[in-house]
Amino acid sequence: MCEELKVVVFDMDGVLIKWRSSWRVLHQYFNSLDIVEERNDAERFQRGEISYREWMARDLQAILKATNKPVTKEDLLKVFSNYELEEGVEELVNVVKGYHLKTAIVSGGIDLLAELIRERLGLDMALANKLTFSSDGYLLPEGVEVVNPLRKSEVLTRISKELNIPLSKFMFIGDSLWDLEAMNVVGHPVFVLKDEGIDLNILKNVFVVKSLRELIPYINRICSKK
Repeated sequence: MCEELKVVVFDMDGVLIKWRSSWRVLHQYFNSLDIVEERNDAERFQRGEISYREWMARDLQAILKATNKPVTKEDLLKVFSNYELEEGVEELVNVVKGYHLKTAIVSGGIDLLAELIRERLGLDMALANKLTFSSDGYLLPEGVEVVNPLRKSEVLTRISKELNIPLSKFMFIGDSLWDLEAMNVVGHPVFVLKDEGIDLNILKNVFVVKSLRELIPYINRICSKK
């Protein structure tokens, strides 16, 4: 039993897998990267000029425009099947399971990939943004917003209520400044440092690691407290 920690929540891209952005992987595969980089929708979203749902739709429209042919769920699963787990992920998950902690993925990425990883690692739940398909199985140029990448705390709060476990007993593991909003609401925030240029002063109240293996002794210490 672990009294101080009950739920471990992972971001997906850059934390569980080596890809920093599953959306970018799709754009590279379908040759739509130039279209979305020219639009600069990430900054427009951050400034509040477009909603996350609009950003998703524009990304999907770019993919369909670049391919100029229907895209199936099987096409997407083929792309995502090439993901690689980050080093230490399976070891860390085994330790977490050993303490009987609840586990979740909360990601601004894509549900198809999140579900592949959830199944492989045996995690309890995966929440990510949903792609939609026509009745004959073709990708539609619109998605369903499940996780706004700037408002992950809302998803964590919902999980907390569903499990009846306070956020003070949650750990959230992220790798982006966009994740700080979620880290601010949990009792055990963790930042996986990937970029040398990040100002560590903004991570004062966050446990910073360079690899997931560094989390194993940290969790052991938390769970050994009486």
